[in-house]
Amino acid sequence: MILEKRIVIDLNDHDSSWLIPWVQRDPDGHVGEYQSTILMAEGPHREYSVTDSIMCAKRPELTPDQASAFSHAHKNGFETFFVDSGWMYLYVDVRKCKVTPGDIIHLQPHQQHAMAFMEDVKYRGFFHDLNSLDFAEIAQHLKDKMPEAAADPEFQKVRGEVGGMDMIMRERPVYKEVPTEQVLAVRNPDRPYASYEFPGCSVGIITTRWENAGVNEMICARMKKGLSVTWNPYPRERELYYVRHGLAEFTVYGEKHLAREGCIVNIPRFAPHSLRALEDTEIYDMGGKPYWFAFLQDLEAIRTYAPERLKDPEELEKLRRKFGVEVCSLSFEA
Repeated sequence: MILEKRIVIDLNDHDSSWLIPWVQRDPDGHVGEYQSTILMAEGPHREYSVTDSIMCAKRPELTPDQASAFSHAHKNGFETFFVDSGWMYLYVDVRKCKVTPGDIIHLQPHQQHAMAFMEDVKYRGFFHDLNSLDFAEIAQHLKDKMPEAAADPEFQKVRGEVGGMDMIMRERPVYKEVPTEQVLAVRNPDRPYASYEFPGCSVGIITTRWENAGVNEMICARMKKGLSVTWNPYPRERELYYVRHGLAEFTVYGEKHLAREGCIVNIPRFAPHSLRALEDTEIYDMGGKPYWFAFLQDLEAIRTYAPERLKDPEELEKLRRKFGVEVCSLSFEA
């Protein structure tokens, strides 16, 4: 799809970024969600799949527990949601907790989960191994041509049968409310699994590879204004980044692109690229193909126990090759 070759996708601009929009309504007509597909999945693990949503506040007459009735799990799918405005309750792993802006929800297969949105919530979703978005494009075409057919319950039944919808419905949860920090499914860049410091940049591990069935992992890079990053000339993997805060200039194919807060940066395989932080910037690697955690662990071990090895540039290059890290240089000018 030609639209998926867009380099910078500004989620603040729905006219340009919302590829396949739809509205979810309750049986009584109350709008529960405005959502759009941003990027379609690709490959056997359905990676690089992205949605953008406004989750609407619950109806005022409902308690949070009543509003959490849509409880479910997925057999194979992994979901990661950025909560970027508003607040909500998350019900997961026999726990209930508050989720506020800055938090990230990471849900793994067979985790029963439900949500109650106390305010309108800006909710950015990244997925792999989840087929719930399959056929979104052709379903939208049916909706455009025959709206009455798209609303037909028989069509929804057939679509689910054909796609084998990865959705296991569960009973409304009975959970104990606990502090957010006690819920493993809620991540935050202020509470990384591990963190590593470099001049002008702090890198935090947000989700690990073993929490993603070995498919990928997620890091957060908090960059100071003036940091520049370059990659190998022709990177072997497609890359996907989410700029949560700040402003960065990406140069891709020799062309400059500005990515501000709320932008997806979608870099094709083999595309020469670099970036420069124009402000203090928080960026997430959502493609997550490098073995970041293993690379950073081993690099830290060498820096601690055998720093003389890093005097040989080939040592660092071997480490990068071993773990699929395509970043080849960092430079910082305060």
